This record gives sequence, structure tokens and C-alpha cells, in this order.
Amino acid sequence: IDMPLHIFSRDPLILYVPVGGRRPLYALAAFCRRLAPRRATFLLMPNWTLERPAVVEQIRKDLAWFAKVCPRHELIFLCNTEEERRLIAGVGGNAIFSNHNLMISEDVFRPLPDVPVEYDAVYNGRISHTKRHYLAFEIERLVHVTSSIGELPPAGDRAFIRRLQAQSPLHSIANPLIDGLPGRLASAEVNRVYNQAAVGLCLSAVEGAMYSSMEYLLAGLPIVSTPSIGGRDVYFDPDYCIIAEPEPAAIRRAVERLRDRAIPREEIRGRTLERVKAERLDLMAYLSALKQRLGSDDPPFSEWPFAGTSGLTRWASVSEHLREIAAISSGKI
Repeated sequence: IDMPLHIFSRDPLILYVPVGGRRPLYALAAFCRRLAPRRATFLLMPNWTLERPAVVEQIRKDLAWFAKVCPRHELIFLCNTEEERRLIAGVGGNAIFSNHNLMISEDVFRPLPDVPVEYDAVYNGRISHTKRHYLAFEIERLVHVTSSIGELPPAGDRAFIRRLQAQSPLHSIANPLIDGLPGRLASAEVNRVYNQAAVGLCLSAVEGAMYSSMEYLLAGLPIVSTPSIGGRDVYFDPDYCIIAEPEPAAIRRAVERLRDRAIPREEIRGRTLERVKAERLDLMAYLSALKQRLGSDDPPFSEWPFAGTSGLTRWASVSEHLREIAAISSGKI
């Protein structure tokens, strides 16, 4: 089993782990079973909404298993919404509200005053029917940032890309296309694409907190979103974010309205950062107290301890992660 993981603290051992899917704790269970003799704390970041009854019930069952099999492990859910926190606490989980969009780097995603605006809107959405790209098809000038995580077979991905390309000669795909499939863009390149657009789009009905929603805001873009579950709207402000009906004409009208208002990008970014920095301080205080409770003599955090989302977690097998932790314990790394 492969899983993403970030070693947040070596001593005491605190691990940051994204979780998701129908059984969010499945891979973690395999990991924790083998780490059971050792004391460890896990900061669990939902990368897909937990506001689903079947998933919450599964978490209830899995938490009972963890309590029995891994009593030396503490699981803390960093929930993207207050409702998510309430649901997890309701089945016995230790949960706090801390939206994962706090992790987005404001040094990477920022306004670029020298970049001219060429598009009415940008949509950063992977190849997936859940992303509802069709809602943007009536926008006059549109640029896509996209990727594939294998939800469709390669032939399906290529057909998806062709459909995006066929809508209008004024619709573009920012990614390089390699054999009909989108190549990767570096974060700085994505930020440049954002700066070529007047508005950022969020069009799915259900997902996680959607990293790109925060990326848009830090780049200074206003947002047109549909109603959604998952937590992407936590940092939305009605002064520069419109929740529009999930219908192409409504999305187009909302985009045109925000485009024409030409809200200064530094204003959107600055107001977003005010909220982000306040909540980062709350999380820093929580993590400082957690380390102290676990026996650490380290001083409280004075600076934000996460270096953005790019490369934060490392995908590896359970065995490889365990070997790294064993090497840390033995002082070899």
C-alpha cells in the first residue's frame, strides 16, 4: 500500500497524513498496525469532504479499531469545515477546524502586475466529470489548467481534452499536450496562467477544500463558484466571490460581472491573507501546545511550520515510510 505522509516532528513523533476516499483511514490502518508499539500522533488532513453519512459511519468503526489495536496512537482530524468537525467529534474522533487551504504558499501564488489579462476566466480542474467543466463553456475567453489522476482511461482523457478544445477558438488549455494528454505545469507557471485571467472558477458540487480556490485568491483573482460541499468557500468574501447557479449562462454572467468590476488584485490577496494569517496563528498555538503535551521542550512556533503544498507530503509504500521513521529513531538520519 502506498500513502502520502509528512514527518512534521521527529521527537515527539507527529505525522501529517492526507486522508480521503470511501474509507479514509484504510491505508493509515496498515501503517499504524506496524507502528503500534511506538507512541505517535497523526494530523489527518481530509482531501475530500467527510460530510458523507456512510464515510462518517466507517470512521466510527475504524476509530474503535484504532483504539483497540493502536492505543499508543493519537489521531487528530484537521477538518475543512465546522460541520465536518462536528460530524467527526460526534463519532468519537478528536477533531479541530483547520482548513487545509492554510497550507497554500502566498510566495508562489501572487499577483504579477506585468502579466496582461487575456482571458475572462481560468479553471484549474482535473480531468473528471465531477469538475463540471461544461458549466464554463459559455464564457467567451477561457483558459484551462488541467491534469489526469487516472479517473478515466487514456482514451477517455484524450476525448475529454478534445471536448475542451472544441468549444471555442477562444478557449485554451495552458498545459503542454503530449500525445493528446496534458503535461504538468510547475506551480509558478500555474500562477502565471492565473494572472492571465480576470476570474477564477470553482465548479464542482462536492470535493475537498480545493487548493486552487485559495491559489486564485492569493493571486488576486475574484471567484465564481457553484454551491458546494467540502470547504472551499471558507475564505470566500461576497465582495469578490459570487456563488452562482450551476448553469452555463449563470456562470457566464457572474464572470462578466466580476470581470467588469476590476477589483484590485492586491485588495483580494490582502484581505484573504488577513484571515489566513489569523487562522495560521491559531493552528501554530494548537501545535505548540500539542508538542508540549507530548513532552517536547521546544519553544512555541514563532513561524509558520509548513512550506506550502508542493512537495509537502511524500508518496511511498508503508514499508518505506516505516524504514525512514526507524532510521530517524536510530539517529541515522
